[in-house]
Amino acid sequence: MVLQVGVKALKKRRDELKASAESLVAHGTDAATAGLLLFYAAECGLKERLLFRRGARDSGALEPTHDLRKLAKELNLPRALDEVLRQLKNCRLHGSGGASIALADLHQAWRYGAKLDGTDEKEATEALRALIKWCEQD
Repeated sequence: MVLQVGVKALKKRRDELKASAESLVAHGTDAATAGLLLFYAAECGLKERLLFRRGARDSGALEPTHDLRKLAKELNLPRALDEVLRQLKNCRLHGSGGASIALADLHQAWRYGAKLDGTDEKEATEALRALIKWCEQD
């Protein structure tokens, strides 16, 4: 069963998740959990904007997905954000000899505790913040 959530609830949750992530960052703890919260905040934000633009009431009008690129493509984001997402093709796993995680699966890496390359992880969280900011301003 897929839970159907309204536009206002998605927007509220985006803001709550972002605030929780930034609180973790401010206290210098658990970058993976902060990244996971930012990922879900961006997902909520993108879905909320997509529903708003379509005039739909709840997430039942959307295909269930965690693919931020797909959601962003449907929203026809500005080129600058499209470029940010394009640069995030994959996040390398720390010490894995080149293995990587696709952006669509990044939430799983953080959820299950996979260690990411520090530079890639930082770029991913900055890209997520940029997506969230765009959603706030759209």
